[in-house]
Amino acid sequence: MNKVTLNARQRMETGKGPARRLRAAGQAPAIFYGKRTEPMNLAVQVHEFRKAVEKAGSNPLFDLRISTDGTPEIAMIALLKEHQIRPVDSSLVHLDFIQVFMDEPIEVEVPLEFVGKAIGVEAGGMFQTAAKEIRVSCLPADIPDEIVVDISKLERGHSIHVGQITLPEGVKPAMDLGIALATVVAPKKEDQVEAEVPEEAAK
Repeated sequence: MNKVTLNARQRMETGKGPARRLRAAGQAPAIFYGKRTEPMNLAVQVHEFRKAVEKAGSNPLFDLRISTDGTPEIAMIALLKEHQIRPVDSSLVHLDFIQVFMDEPIEVEVPLEFVGKAIGVEAGGMFQTAAKEIRVSCLPADIPDEIVVDISKLERGHSIHVGQITLPEGVKPAMDLGIALATVVAPKKEDQVEAEVPEEAAK
């Protein structure tokens, strides 16, 4: 489990103008919500957020320390549900945090790491990935950094599916077990390749 502390403050002003002023001051507008709490508009220091994510890796749990005017600091556990980035300069536009509870399963996307060399590749096939992530369900404390998939026994013309991989204890797939994650395709025969070349190009 990757867990990092992140400071935030409740913001009362909303709209484009206040959001622009936040970004100009090195902060990003954010929202925190959950099934047991009212949505709360927040402001987060961009530098602190980036540093926390870089340190934690994929799917970190955020120990949000929310400061509010005139009341004690609020502590909440959250996952980053979504983050919007401006393509032009990669600046943070908005962050969405969703509340989680350590005793309740959640669904998350976990990166896949394919290891080994498929025997189908040794036989002349070509390895192709069909997915980079897998959706799983588990308790927040059991969220894996990645799912390692051994492809060494994958033969040419065969695929490996969600239901065939080994998941860590306490982690279950939250998607169709028949979805292909990777395959080894047979190379095209020379006569097939020649048939695909336009007649004019072949002259």
